[in-house]
Amino acid sequence: MTNDFGSSIHQGLANGLSPEQIARNLAETPKDQTAALTAVQTVLSTWEKAGLLLSSAPEFPDPVDYSPSVGTTLRFGGAGGNGQVLISDETLAEQVSTILGHMPPLPGPEGRALSAQRTQTGFAIFDGERPLSGSIPLDAARFVIIRELAEDLCGQQDVAAVFHAGCVADGNQALMICGDSGQGKSTLTLGLVAAGCSYLGDDHIPLHRDGRTALCFPTAAGVKATAWDLPEIIDLQTRFGLTPQSPRQGVRYLPLHRAQAPRVGEKRPIAALIFPHFHPDASFEMVRLTPEQALIQGLQAGSRLSRSHKSNLAPLCNFLNDVPAYALHYSSSSQSVPACLKLMSSHET
Repeated sequence: MTNDFGSSIHQGLANGLSPEQIARNLAETPKDQTAALTAVQTVLSTWEKAGLLLSSAPEFPDPVDYSPSVGTTLRFGGAGGNGQVLISDETLAEQVSTILGHMPPLPGPEGRALSAQRTQTGFAIFDGERPLSGSIPLDAARFVIIRELAEDLCGQQDVAAVFHAGCVADGNQALMICGDSGQGKSTLTLGLVAAGCSYLGDDHIPLHRDGRTALCFPTAAGVKATAWDLPEIIDLQTRFGLTPQSPRQGVRYLPLHRAQAPRVGEKRPIAALIFPHFHPDASFEMVRLTPEQALIQGLQAGSRLSRSHKSNLAPLCNFLNDVPAYALHYSSSSQSVPACLKLMSSHET
């Protein structure tokens, strides 16, 4: 199959082709058609679950009707503009403020009017009166709010997608570390910062519409209790301290915007994309992924197209075609950190 797998599917859909027709175009020989069709159907299923193929607004589980509410309005700013959110719950407001409080608003328009409305079972997020979620738990509400603000502060016109990832830089080369919770994404990101890398962000990393560069979004980094005693975390706490507030039980926040972090919205070329897989008994292995494998894993980890580029898969597909992606299996930071530093140095220009 061709290297531009995702782009070929995207273009095929735009031309009204069926999965079978797309597979025939991708297969290098007639014998490859069955494997190509399976791969195409897998990608399309993943895109559908991620909401990338919707032609209209999604119907959320547990829908909530918008109603005006009172609460705390938080305002933030970055190179791409300002963002604001009205939050009716004190705990959620403290969490968002702790994570983004070092990004003060800049002169200019205030940006979208986001709001987090309290419900009987959680929270509903709105853009004006348009729902961005149904009723969701507090942790999910915080995730959605910060993802939306990442687009606003880095520039909606420039953000093609937001990866659920950490990001660091060694010199001018950035490394994106993508994965779902529990895979080692944040610990590897912080380990690389402790090793001297610049901190570009954790949890939400905007991809520029050029499909090649990351937009810096250096939020305060949350550290779960299971990682508090790791040497690299102790080192970072000694160097940078903790944020004044830690409003999440079992989570501490490191103000890593002090760790040579560029300003919000600055661009850095991405040398590689890493999908970490930590296990205490794992054998060290770094395996190159195909673009389609990286696309599926990225979406499964919670990465999403931005709202301003919702119908344009091209930057995401181009990114995964042009930037090498790897699955990294390891059992300790002494394995993963040197491997990632070597990977970045090998891409220096």
